[in-house]
Amino acid sequence: MRIHARLFLIFFLILSACGYQLRGTIELPKGMENIYLEGASGQLRDEIQTALKFSKGQLVSTAEAAGIVIKIHKEAMRTRVLSVSSTGKANQFELIYELLFSIYEPSGALLMANQRVQSQRSYFNDQEEVLAQTNEEQLIRNEMYSQAVRSIVIRSRIAMENNQKKSNTEKKIGKD
Repeated sequence: MRIHARLFLIFFLILSACGYQLRGTIELPKGMENIYLEGASGQLRDEIQTALKFSKGQLVSTAEAAGIVIKIHKEAMRTRVLSVSSTGKANQFELIYELLFSIYEPSGALLMANQRVQSQRSYFNDQEEVLAQTNEEQLIRNEMYSQAVRSIVIRSRIAMENNQKKSNTEKKIGKD
C-alpha cells in the first residue's frame, strides 16, 4: 500500500515538473484574474467563464471591479456549403467564426484596438447520420469558441505587458 502511494506521489511530481496542465486551464497574469466582458454572445461568454473558472479567474459585473475590459465589437458564426451531392443535398459544410474586439483598462484607456480572430473548419454532412452530424457541428463550434478565448487571453496578456513596460519607462524618464 505504501509503495502505491509513493509511486503515485512520484508520478504526480513528474507530471507537475514537466509543466503538465489540465486541458482548459490558462495561465493568467496578475491583473487578469477579473475580466469585464462587454457585448459577447452567450456561448462566447460561457466559454470565457469556463476557462476563467479553471484558471482561478472570474468574469465581473462592472468594469471598475475588473483588471482588464474586453469589448466585443463584432461576432459572427456563418455556415457555407462546400460541396453538393448529385441529389442536390449538401455533402460538406464550412463553419466560419469571426470576432472583432478591443482591450481596455478599467479606467477606459485603450490598450489594444480592433483585434480580429477568424477561424474556419469544415465537416462532412452525412445524410444517413443526422444526429451525429449535429453533434459534430456543435463540437466544432465549441472548439472555435475555445480557440477564440485562447486568442483573447494571449492578446490581453500582451496588451497588459506592453502597458506595464510603457509605465515603467515613463517612471524611469520621470526620475531622470
